[in-house]
Amino acid sequence: MNNTLKVVLVFALAAGLTACSKNVKDDANADLVNGTTTFSEDTTTAQRVPSQEVALGAVHFDLDKYTLSSDARKIVEANAKAIKAAGNLASYQITVEGNCDDRGTTSYNIALGQKRADEVKANYVRLGIPAANINTVSYGEEKPVCTESTQACWAKNRRADTYLGVK
Repeated sequence: MNNTLKVVLVFALAAGLTACSKNVKDDANADLVNGTTTFSEDTTTAQRVPSQEVALGAVHFDLDKYTLSSDARKIVEANAKAIKAAGNLASYQITVEGNCDDRGTTSYNIALGQKRADEVKANYVRLGIPAANINTVSYGEEKPVCTESTQACWAKNRRADTYLGVK
C-alpha cells in the first residue's frame, strides 16, 4: 500500500473514532481534526516522504488539577484507539502539550501544564501506547484557545492537546 493511501486511511480513521467517541457536554473540541502536511527526509531512500500531523481530542482539567475526570478518560481512550490504528499502518510519534489558564505564576503554570501532559501520557501508556513514542511539553499559559477573563474561557484553556505525527 503506498504512503499516501496509508495517510488518508489514518486521517479517516482518526476523524471517525474521535467524532464517534465525543460524549462531553462542553463541545470545546468542535474542530478536533485539523491536519497539516510537512515533509521529512527518509534517510534510506533520500526521497521526500509526506508526514501528517493530526490533532486528536483535547483533554480538559479542573482548576489547579492534573487528574483525569471520567469524561477526560473517555477522550484519552478514543485518542488511544486512533493512535493504535495509525500505528498499525505507519510509524508515528505523539506529542502531548500541557496548557493552563492565565491565572497563577508562570513557573506554577509551566509545572502544572507538565503534570497534565505527563498524566495524559501515563494513561496512553496504560492503554498500550509505547512510552517511547510519546513526547510531552508544557506551554503553561502561553497557548490559550480563548482570551476572555471568564470561567468558561479559563476552562477551555486548562487542557492537554494530543498531536499524532504519522510518517
